[in-house]
Amino acid sequence: MKFVAALSTLVAVALPLPHLLAQTVPPAPTTTTTTAPPAAPTAAATAPTAAAADTAQADPKPEFFGYVGVYYGYDFNNPASLTRPGFIYSENLHNQFAVNLALLGARYTSDRFRGTFAIQTGTYPDANYAAEPGVFKNIYEAWGGVKVAKNLWLDAGIFLSHIGLEGPNSRDNLTLTRSIMADNSPYYEAGAKLTYDPGKKWLVSVLAINGWQVIRDRNQNEALGTQVQFRPSPKWLLNSSTFVGEGRNAPDSVSRQMRYFHNFYVTYDPSVKWKIAAAFDTGWEEKYQQSGYNTWQGASLIVRRRTTTRTGIVGRVEYYHDPAGVLASTRVGGLNTVGYSLGFDYLPVPRVILRAEAKQFVDQNEVYMEKKTPKKTNGAATVLLGLTF
Repeated sequence: MKFVAALSTLVAVALPLPHLLAQTVPPAPTTTTTTAPPAAPTAAATAPTAAAADTAQADPKPEFFGYVGVYYGYDFNNPASLTRPGFIYSENLHNQFAVNLALLGARYTSDRFRGTFAIQTGTYPDANYAAEPGVFKNIYEAWGGVKVAKNLWLDAGIFLSHIGLEGPNSRDNLTLTRSIMADNSPYYEAGAKLTYDPGKKWLVSVLAINGWQVIRDRNQNEALGTQVQFRPSPKWLLNSSTFVGEGRNAPDSVSRQMRYFHNFYVTYDPSVKWKIAAAFDTGWEEKYQQSGYNTWQGASLIVRRRTTTRTGIVGRVEYYHDPAGVLASTRVGGLNTVGYSLGFDYLPVPRVILRAEAKQFVDQNEVYMEKKTPKKTNGAATVLLGLTF
């Protein structure tokens, strides 16, 4: 998409201070750093400039943060490879204790500038960043941003995806494990975006990115994305996200298969005890060296109930239909799967969460294997200890 490359170049020339936006940026600390005045003024001393005075009055400190999520998972099909089915990328190891995600980072926010840098390790980056070279596998976020007008930010770098209800951090999601549709849509992206955020009902972003979950691009076909959020009231959130671009990060000499994708989700909080979320994905991708498109769809419904101030239960029903295996390939081609899960959460102290979940997949075809026997079902149980600091 040459016009996207031209658009990115124009933005870079007009606004030479790009940095990158994370999907959720907590407020900066309110403490300030000041410089003590000299013991006595000298004859050569001059009055401070306005810029120096502003810096002395308010210089927000960076905020450091971290997370460790340790899990044990058991796949009842007992796979010899010790991994869950290939379309599962989070908490995907069988019958062993493992770190899904451990991250450490710092974020900075002021009236005009903001940014985040965080590094990661674990089975999540091992699986999701497998195509990325070298050190890029260990970058969770690396972005910065500048306010270019009232309520308008320009951000660039490596940031969490603008697509979907479920992210890589298991503590922050409604359910312990991800739905199939979340595991097979982008968790991260690299590029630049303009975000209009008046801080009330609306948030609108336009993105120019390297591609579908890509940091190191291997072609000259950048992609476009959009995100629109609307909060009609404190209880409701509606989100629409799109992606248009080459979907496979294939070299220009190999092929160019355009991908068109839309994600929509809504959350509803009828009370402090209940939360309901529903999501729907649909996508189209050009067939390889053929006319027409392969299509896929996904949907999920999640309901969480707080039973006490420290405990809760959460259930999910999901459906994923990808017959051509565009995103979720299997031994028979693709997926036509219904999934069910039931989980229990316990927060013994504010920074610690214990989670347990049982999950079952049922497909119309024998896409799963139990030893050497094809099966239509796959069940798993997962427990997780998450620590935030």
